[in-house]
Amino acid sequence: MVAEELHFGRAAARLHIAQPSLSQQIRQFEQQLGVTLLERTSRQVALTPAGEALLAEGRRLLAQAQRVIQTVQAAAAERLTVGFYGSAGSTLLPSVLRAFAEHHPSVEVSVRELLLDRIDEMLAGHVDVAFTRLLPGQADVELEVIGRESRVVALPSGHPLADRGSLKFADLRDESFIINPATVDGSPPARWLAEQQRHGLPGRVAAESASIQEILTLVAAGRGVCLVPAPVERDQPRNDVRYVEVTDADPAVVALAWTHETLRPEVAAFIDTARRVAGASG
Repeated sequence: MVAEELHFGRAAARLHIAQPSLSQQIRQFEQQLGVTLLERTSRQVALTPAGEALLAEGRRLLAQAQRVIQTVQAAAAERLTVGFYGSAGSTLLPSVLRAFAEHHPSVEVSVRELLLDRIDEMLAGHVDVAFTRLLPGQADVELEVIGRESRVVALPSGHPLADRGSLKFADLRDESFIINPATVDGSPPARWLAEQQRHGLPGRVAAESASIQEILTLVAAGRGVCLVPAPVERDQPRNDVRYVEVTDADPAVVALAWTHETLRPEVAAFIDTARRVAGASG
């Protein structure tokens, strides 16, 4: 708590204990570890390198402990939470849910929409398995690609390219792009930037967004254009946005994501069902 607040008084108030008692406990903890965790002056409290390491590792262990508790609780209840990111679940997910319910009627399944390609909900144990656009190796979870979809560019309805039947990346060289997902450090996603550079585009970023609705609103307002998976055109028709196929764009993947901690029998059964449905749909 002190590491988060960097203030003994506020930390003590949050913990509902006296400040002297908190200070004593921290000194005793430092003595046990044999390191200094906090640099204290009359004006401020700051973390030492050892304190920063303890804070990062402590958060990871707490998150892992939470996942274990939630996994044990969910295992007893036969419940399953399925997440999906944007359009990643729009084509396959309904069919997978129907097939799973047919063969596993006793499992209670809930569905949750997540911010684009954010894995926080999964790492925290709130989601058991998710339909994502991530590629294997992009995140600290298990990922399996089960489908690929073409991509289109979303343009404002009055854009000069809006009436074209199809486009290539070269046609978009002068455009600025809305990127997703928004990254923590504000830099363009590496996968997006690599594709831009491969096609000779400068990778101009107009805005960042974390949801399909945000993207389309910005496109309609003329802030920029955005490459989106083809199902967005079917699921999100708008009078102020036009969708045009980009024939040389990399396909968007549909990938299942899960963690070892959440891989209970019903989760494994859901993953097997999704593989079968994806294989049958081609």
